[in-house]
Amino acid sequence: MPQSTILYEAAKNEAQIIALDPMVAEQSSSEESKLRILELSDLLSRNLELEHIIENFIHETSREIPHCAYHFKCDDIGLEVTNGKTVGCRANYRLKIQDHQLGEISLFRDTPFNSDELCRLEELLCALIYPVRNASMYYIAVQSAYRDPLTGLNNRAAMEELLPREIDLANRHASSMALLVMDLDGFKQINDKFGHDIGDQVLRDVGQVLASAIRNTDLLYRYGGDEFVCGLAQTDYKGAMEVSQRIRRSMQALTAPGKSVSSNIEVSIGLTMLKDIDCFQEAFKRADKALYLAKKSGKNCIMSV
Repeated sequence: MPQSTILYEAAKNEAQIIALDPMVAEQSSSEESKLRILELSDLLSRNLELEHIIENFIHETSREIPHCAYHFKCDDIGLEVTNGKTVGCRANYRLKIQDHQLGEISLFRDTPFNSDELCRLEELLCALIYPVRNASMYYIAVQSAYRDPLTGLNNRAAMEELLPREIDLANRHASSMALLVMDLDGFKQINDKFGHDIGDQVLRDVGQVLASAIRNTDLLYRYGGDEFVCGLAQTDYKGAMEVSQRIRRSMQALTAPGKSVSSNIEVSIGLTMLKDIDCFQEAFKRADKALYLAKKSGKNCIMSV
């Protein structure tokens, strides 16, 4: 049986938590019980979305162990899910395989869980461990595929997957949205003059400047080379211009690492606002056209279309 630790809160609103040793079953599970665990494991393994796996597990478990709330947290992928009021008596499990922590899950209700329920719950958790591990590994693999290794920002593949969804959502809710396409001015000269190691550090610094200039709810991508794309959700034209100006000023404060102030970093920005029934391709074309106009107008400026 995969290792787990049970923490059981004995009474409502008490801070004291009793730690129980990992359970060792005194009697082997019945064939019916084993079949139930296999069926549950098969059901949970059909999904690679960890949040859905937890929801399905909770739904199935509630048939045998009534509870009114649950909480799950997985630090590996930064997922935390809570449903219901997490007060009262608690049965808490840390899930792990060997030394690898998979997360913690807690069930809550007004009355204490009895020993039979805790034993049954731990049996059912055996069906959860491998689906959780597989979903976590899948999530990490997808995140790696969507992450630019140099800057740590989302990459073009992530943009083409996620930004169209955000645009569709904005259209559905008639919400304003701005799209920025940005290109560094004279970046080739920095590479030629100082070398690619310095150029790479400039791109890392640029990524940090861009991330600090926008909100956590905005979408930021390294499109390729020295070009970046940003989707500003729930932002009108005035707000988009303010963000663009903030980005431009912040870039001007950057220099090639260890070099003179003559090596300042500048950026040209193309801006477009989302239109009714706009699609990602149309909005991106407009923003890219605006970027072209910014380059033609002398660079280090913002143009909108």
